[in-house]
Amino acid sequence: MFGVYGINVSPRHLGLIADYMTFLGSYRPLNRLGMSESGSTLQQMSFETTSKFLLAAAAGGHADEMVSPSAAIVVGAPAKVGTGTVHLRVPMHGEQ
Repeated sequence: MFGVYGINVSPRHLGLIADYMTFLGSYRPLNRLGMSESGSTLQQMSFETTSKFLLAAAAGGHADEMVSPSAAIVVGAPAKVGTGTVHLRVPMHGEQ
């Protein structure tokens, strides 16, 4: 599909996009309209038209609960998925 553009895309990435677009039980477009329905302002800003989403959030007094991986990435925090969901503390030599 993307080969004509010289782009190699892993089928796993396409699967993630398909999961995101359908996980609510219906089709959600992955475009500005679909992003505007997202509850996460930071997730919206990570897509495109950052200033539009930021202005709307500031004017509306919206807060972000920071539950989406995109929101965490925007602010430089570890995403709470995969290895970001585990908190391990390994005792160092001499610690109990």
